[in-house]
Amino acid sequence: MKLTALFNKPRWQSRNASERRDAVARDQTPELIAELARFAREDDDAQVRLAALQRLADPAMAQRMAHDDADAEVRKQARSLWLDLLAGRHAKAPSVAERLRLLRAQEDPELDEHVANRATEAPLRQAALARIDKPSLLLTRALEDPDPAIRLALVERIDDEKQLERLAERARKSDKAVSRRARERIEALRIASGQDAAVEQRARKLCEQIEQSLRVPSAATLEAELIAQWRAVEALAPASLRTRFATALELIAAARAPRPPAAASSAPAVAGGADTASAATVAAPAADSEASADDAAAADLSANLIAQARFAASLDEAQAAQRERQQHQRALLHDLQQAQRDCAQALDAGAAAQAHQAKARTDALREQIEGALPGALQQALAATQERYAELARWQHWADNQRRRQLCEDLEALPAAGLHPDAVAAKVRDAQREWQLLDKVEGGSARVGGLARRFHGACRAALEPARGYFRKRQELREGHAAQVAALLARIAALPTDATDPALVRTLRQASADALRDLDRIEPRERKGLAQSLKDALRTLDAQIARRDDAVAALKSGLIAQAQALAGELPRGAAASARDLQARWREAGNGKRARDQAQWQEFRSALDRVFGQLDAQRAERSQREDEARNQALALCAELEAIASTEAEPERGAVTRIETAWNALRVDDAGLRQRHAAAQARLRDRAHARERARRQARFLTWQERYRLCRNAETGTGDDARTQWPQVAASDIASIALTQRFEQALAGQSRAAEATDAHRDVMVELEALAGIDSPAEDQERRRARQVERLSARMGGRAPSDAAHELTGLLERWSGLAPAVPALDLRLDRALRAALDALP
Repeated sequence: MKLTALFNKPRWQSRNASERRDAVARDQTPELIAELARFAREDDDAQVRLAALQRLADPAMAQRMAHDDADAEVRKQARSLWLDLLAGRHAKAPSVAERLRLLRAQEDPELDEHVANRATEAPLRQAALARIDKPSLLLTRALEDPDPAIRLALVERIDDEKQLERLAERARKSDKAVSRRARERIEALRIASGQDAAVEQRARKLCEQIEQSLRVPSAATLEAELIAQWRAVEALAPASLRTRFATALELIAAARAPRPPAAASSAPAVAGGADTASAATVAAPAADSEASADDAAAADLSANLIAQARFAASLDEAQAAQRERQQHQRALLHDLQQAQRDCAQALDAGAAAQAHQAKARTDALREQIEGALPGALQQALAATQERYAELARWQHWADNQRRRQLCEDLEALPAAGLHPDAVAAKVRDAQREWQLLDKVEGGSARVGGLARRFHGACRAALEPARGYFRKRQELREGHAAQVAALLARIAALPTDATDPALVRTLRQASADALRDLDRIEPRERKGLAQSLKDALRTLDAQIARRDDAVAALKSGLIAQAQALAGELPRGAAASARDLQARWREAGNGKRARDQAQWQEFRSALDRVFGQLDAQRAERSQREDEARNQALALCAELEAIASTEAEPERGAVTRIETAWNALRVDDAGLRQRHAAAQARLRDRAHARERARRQARFLTWQERYRLCRNAETGTGDDARTQWPQVAASDIASIALTQRFEQALAGQSRAAEATDAHRDVMVELEALAGIDSPAEDQERRRARQVERLSARMGGRAPSDAAHELTGLLERWSGLAPAVPALDLRLDRALRAALDALP
């Protein structure tokens, strides 16, 4: 090894942990990148392992280190990295499909909650939420998930009435669909549980709707739906409402019943045709008047019935409203007692957020309750209010501490050297947290100078980034100017442009510009997108016109080619080549039509050249017959030379005898025959060499299985060992070591002088360098080898010597991994060096 290489080792090979950690985190050498996984698994320093893991950002590695690493901080950071990778919050996160596969393969509630809260893709959040049954989390995601479909699906999974009430109230302004569906679920749950108030309210609403259809005709499907909904609550509805609904149905049926014939009972039948006609003529006015009277009577009856039904309904509604108001007040009083207990429990537990929520609910319920409260409840509310005021003061103090921390963090941003986008993101996060603190304190916080300090820190943090944002604005404006220039070029293009390449280039540029509109200010994108689409339509029209012209020209060439194929005059070959040149000059048109025309044109020319080929074939047939035998023999010899198996005995001799008898004069065939012979010789040599090396490769495979069993790194070593044929090299020693390893009796790995002696002899035999620490040992072994050779004690050949070294190595104790790596390298080199 050169001294320069010894003293100028790369930083990642340094013994200093801090220098090695810095190199692992920053250096870009390919050798280091290839070794990152090893650093993450094996380095002695925990920070080096962590730096390698963070740079790799491999999910499998992160998950394994989160469970198996010896250092608690590394396990914590690996766990955090694992969660961010699966949530898509890391720049090197795998694809959505891969993350879905990894998520479904885990049984980790914390991972499910993290992905449900933090994942950027809706399918990933949906898959995580499907595995979660935690009611509070389902409620939170039903309010906060960005995807409306996921929010509505989560409402269907909430079966607790109080949670649904909280969800409906909190989503009342932010998500009306969720709020409406939650209230529908509340009503359905109350009806299913048989609550009288809910059933009565639903029944009264159905009565009003069916009566509305009596006054204003509606579709039969709507009435059928109302009747079906009534059947679901009819058994539990009050008797007055059942009567009311039945009366409305009877009135609807009476109003839609067909009227009887007017003349049926107005006059008796009279015999004779003339008398009958006269009776009908006299009875017609009377029938009309009687029908009018019947209609009026029916209308009066309907009006009286409706009035009676409305009066009874109004009386029932007044009584029901009074009962409902009393029940509502009792329910509010019960809810107020529960809210007071919740607030007290939250205060006892020191849970500020729950205490705020319970206090707000207590105040809201108190405003809805009419009259005075029970004395015990008033005393409990007063005690809770006093404790809550104390908590609010402490929270205000704590919030101000957090506000000061936010100010300090923002004031440190200018010196942090972060990317401007990162600075802007941190400022936005701080502003959101500041607003949240104000919201938690109910808008009653008075921060005064802290607010001025905070807003000043925000401006100061953003000030260094303003240049970046101005530059980005300039780039966006520049890109917009490029698009405008492109549109101007397209507008200036003549309608009969003769340069198809220019037209297609402009079209490709327009399509690229349309895809890259995100590099332009959002407010300008819509107008530019429309302009680019219009330009694309214009260019497509020009391309279509030129394609039609090309197609017409090629149709003429096809006709000439077909005529040529039919006649085949003298000089047909030159005419066909001329047609091909003219076809190329015609240019390219529409791809599908071009291909169809080309097939037709080529078919005609193929017929021309086919006929010409037939003529030439007749002339050359006799010449080819003389070469067929030689070609067949040459091909047979090449087929034998191309196979790995040993040729049949006598096959090569027979071919050579026939070849020599032919006395081939063709230089190409002779060269081909010589090449096949050379390949035959090479393959024979390779087979012989493989037979000589087979025993060493078998030893290497058995040794690998033995080492896997000793180190416990190969779970299938026990099953693979019988499948590997026994080698004549150290078979007994390796078998003993393997059985000891399976029995748990293997010795610890060592790096003794005996190991190094064998290793330097093996490296010398292979002709490769030994490490610096073994150079002196190698020189000593070379002196001993020279002395043995001079004394006539040297091995007979290299294979015999290699066998002896491997037997010596097999009889030693297990070696350390570094020596095993050297063994593999030296054995490969020694096998390559064997003749």
